[in-house]
Amino acid sequence: MVVDLVAEVEGFEKGLWADLGTGSGAIAVGIGRMLQEGGRVFATDLSPVALEVARLNVERYELKDKIELRRGSWFEPLRDVEGKLMGLVSNPPYIPSSHIPGLQAEVGQHEPKLALDGGAEGMDHLLHLCEGSASALKSGGFFAFETNGDEQSEFIADLTSTKLGNFFHNIKMISDYAGIQRFVTGFHR
Repeated sequence: MVVDLVAEVEGFEKGLWADLGTGSGAIAVGIGRMLQEGGRVFATDLSPVALEVARLNVERYELKDKIELRRGSWFEPLRDVEGKLMGLVSNPPYIPSSHIPGLQAEVGQHEPKLALDGGAEGMDHLLHLCEGSASALKSGGFFAFETNGDEQSEFIADLTSTKLGNFFHNIKMISDYAGIQRFVTGFHR
């Protein structure tokens, strides 16, 4: 999805991007590999352990000139680029707190709770990301958020189309390979 966008929209491959809650840095690395001269990704995470893993991946793919790691919560480390971001992506914690004990062992035992717990309804971080994107993105900028599935995607798409409709347009829900509406994307006006 992001690959197609960068290839099709003029200027996206040279813009400033943010990967919020980067974890291992996989998304930042993917974007960094597509960017041309002048393009840059700011990969943020609250966890120093996650940032160390991301640092190793950035070095592995020789992208230190394109990816800058910053420690902090969501938009906090990006105040110096507020309103300048061409793209913003995030795979935030979106699992409802009460569902975490029942997760498959390979997820619940290997992922830190910080990377999973989205609050009572699983929406805490997604709501924060939607609201923060209104001021973080520049005009014409793009956002893409991963959700828990159909219900969350529908809620986020509705929120960004109505309550935040003065800021965003061209809101879409995109399905994953299993046919679940997993992603919400849109553009800043």
